[in-house]
Amino acid sequence: MSAHVEIPRPYESAPGRFEVELTFPAPSKGRAQQHHDVAWVLADVHGLDARTPYAVNPRWSQYEERWGNGERHGWLDMRRLTVHGGARTLARYLVALGRVLDEVEALATRAVREFGAWKRSIPAEPFLEFEDASAMRTRVRGFRADVLRALVQGLGAGTRPVGERDSSRPLWEQYGAVAGEVWARAGGIDLVDVDEEAAAVEEARMVPAAVAEAERLVRVEAARLEAQRLEDERVELFEQVHAAVLRDADGADVVRAEREGQEGLFPVSVVRPPLVAPPPMPVKARRAPSRRGRLRPETRAALSGAVRMIPAEAVAGVYGERASLLVPKVSPDRRRFARAA
Repeated sequence: MSAHVEIPRPYESAPGRFEVELTFPAPSKGRAQQHHDVAWVLADVHGLDARTPYAVNPRWSQYEERWGNGERHGWLDMRRLTVHGGARTLARYLVALGRVLDEVEALATRAVREFGAWKRSIPAEPFLEFEDASAMRTRVRGFRADVLRALVQGLGAGTRPVGERDSSRPLWEQYGAVAGEVWARAGGIDLVDVDEEAAAVEEARMVPAAVAEAERLVRVEAARLEAQRLEDERVELFEQVHAAVLRDADGADVVRAEREGQEGLFPVSVVRPPLVAPPPMPVKARRAPSRRGRLRPETRAALSGAVRMIPAEAVAGVYGERASLLVPKVSPDRRRFARAA
């Protein structure tokens, strides 16, 4: 944040609208008013609403105003500025405000350096002949304030014409030309460029995590209520359509019964099943997770029945202790005349 403005935590004055009261702690009242003017112009550029608070004079009374020292009731406090708007827009404005104030002060400092270079030059000697050190300090302070005021006045103008210096006049009278020179040399000041990460941090400071979570829960509850309302409307429309279809079917049954001579045997509406509203969409059953990939191939084949497992005792009883897996050879004649199983 900039040292030229104090930015407290914004508060929510209305749903979706945040407000912050800026304070400009400059030593002099004139410089604080210039910072106030910078913040005012920047608020207009970002599309925010700004107002200057009213300060009540604590020394005021009706007696002092009429018959005493003429104390006024109050005045506009130029050391404060109230700005309000949307959360994201206000966060971008607060981030840009510190940068713009620093750049304006830097341009004023450059102008003072130009004044120092002119003071040490030969053309300035006729104007500094009767100026002592105390007078020059006053000249420098006044020159810086005039340059800063000129920079603030042309802040929202964008491009400005650059005037030429007049060698027949002292430089402290040509603060407008020097302000135009330093502005053109720096390429102006961008009033819209904002660091998005800093703006996100400022917005998070405006809207805490608890408030954001509460807003999310409110949106979820609103969506649930809207879905419930739509479901109730769907069921109601289904019942109306079903009732209309039943009336048409009853009318058709009455006509058919009169034509066939079977009227009055039983009420048709009684034997119909009760109305059951179908679900809005079919629900697909979820399959159980498969464990097929966790088994070995021989174990999977044994469990599925493709391979029959024979106990070792049964093999030893048939083939002896040393079981042979070779198939005995059978002669072709025996195979030919063997009994069919």
